Amino acid sequence: MLLASGVLVRPLRAQQSESAIEVYGLTGAYFFGNDPHILKNRDWRPQIGVGALFPFGSKWAALIDGNYSKLRLNEGLHHPDTYHPASAFYKRNPGIPNEDVTTQHMIAILPSVTRLWRRERYSIYIGAGLGLERQSQLIRHRPVNEVVEPGGEPPVDAMGNLTFGRLVRADEFVESKDAVVSMALILRGGVLVNLAPRVSLRVGYSFLPAYLDAPAPQSVEVGIGYRF
Repeated sequence: MLLASGVLVRPLRAQQSESAIEVYGLTGAYFFGNDPHILKNRDWRPQIGVGALFPFGSKWAALIDGNYSKLRLNEGLHHPDTYHPASAFYKRNPGIPNEDVTTQHMIAILPSVTRLWRRERYSIYIGAGLGLERQSQLIRHRPVNEVVEPGGEPPVDAMGNLTFGRLVRADEFVESKDAVVSMALILRGGVLVNLAPRVSLRVGYSFLPAYLDAPAPQSVEVGIGYRF
């Protein structure tokens, strides 16, 4: 604190020691990491969102975020490395472009209870909660089928696996839709830094282990907030 004309004055940026409601505009990156049998995953993409911090007491607060991210890949119902007729078709025909497209949208509501360690100019927070995540996808693809001669049998290798004989790609595109809604545990941490009397910077990381047998969604958040 500074002493000016007998009046105690706090430094302009030294306000994180005081509890206040904070509202943020957020950006950052989101890692699509849900069940690979349902949706595409293992890709980082930009995200946008909003967040709010509601303190109760000097050391605890509710931190609530709403995030959106979009994933777009040149893949249909298959992955380039999967054992699938379309994968085999494009490997055999490298001169033919893969025009299949998967577009995936993620919307997440992430509430958590956080513990804050407050200092004059910054606060460190760690929290946990239970969030809701919805991912929807639209797949636009040209089916690839194996053509078997009349009376013939699908070719197999020495291990008895299908090797895909003559493959033919359809002329027309078809579309398929899918969506999954999951409840996810939220583990998060970060720091709040005062930039001005009512303006704060937030940098955080969230981990959302929705499935035990698949890569977990993750989020890196950076935002500017206003303290009320």
